[in-house]
Amino acid sequence: MDAFAVVNRPKKNQELRKYLYANLYYHPTVKQVNTRCSQVLQTLFQLYLREPNLLGVKWAKRQKKLGLHRTICDYLSGMTDRYAMDAYTRMIKRQ
Repeated sequence: MDAFAVVNRPKKNQELRKYLYANLYYHPTVKQVNTRCSQVLQTLFQLYLREPNLLGVKWAKRQKKLGLHRTICDYLSGMTDRYAMDAYTRMIKRQ
């Protein structure tokens, strides 16, 4: 590896970071999807908060140990995107 590449790396990293934020992380399409996903997770959280029995027996045991909020967070974090969307759709139809 040449010395120029090593010295220039911080500048290149900064350029890449600037590009990624402008063209990927904060791209309007990506931002729109992220906003929608956040809304789905917030809705699911509120639903499970109101109806913790929907989490199931395994999670009820966990709730006694860790508390309801932590249990719901752990439950949601273990969901795949597809599972979360399916759960959201089922819950919305129930209401």
